[in-house]
Amino acid sequence: MTLSDGYARLLELCGLLAGATIGVLALLVSVDVLIRNLGIGNFPWLLEVAEYALYVTTFLAAPWVLRLGAHVRVDLLLSVLPPAAARVLEIVVDALGAVICLVLFYYGLLAAVDSFGLGARIAKELLVTEWWLLAVIPLSSALLAVEFALRVRRALAGDSSLAAEHVPMDGF
Repeated sequence: MTLSDGYARLLELCGLLAGATIGVLALLVSVDVLIRNLGIGNFPWLLEVAEYALYVTTFLAAPWVLRLGAHVRVDLLLSVLPPAAARVLEIVVDALGAVICLVLFYYGLLAAVDSFGLGARIAKELLVTEWWLLAVIPLSSALLAVEFALRVRRALAGDSSLAAEHVPMDGF
């Protein structure tokens, strides 16, 4: 397996984990509503788990979504620009995206390391180690920076067939 294949598989895993998490969350919410309406009880921790799950899955899925080109994108300007200018704009925007993600990586890593050093915990219904939640930020930001850099590389190579919106990923 090549590095490129490994990277693609890692992004697929991120997307799969995000999707599975949302699926399990939907199932748990449905069961919680059912047992509450039957008067059996409820899952008092479910709201907190849902908050954390939505936060983590958003960060986990973002690099995969960017790779597929399934992110929200307003390309009105690109559609009216000449192809050469549109390509330059794509390169600039993708390079800017990579830089922003590297800044997020840096500060996210500082926050996670600081939280780890302090042994910080979040106490609501559950007791959660804070750095576990913060660690997803530098992880996702690093993968997003790599994906933006790959988009820049593809655009510089002039390979429009390999634009992020056209990268095939097996099974998706």
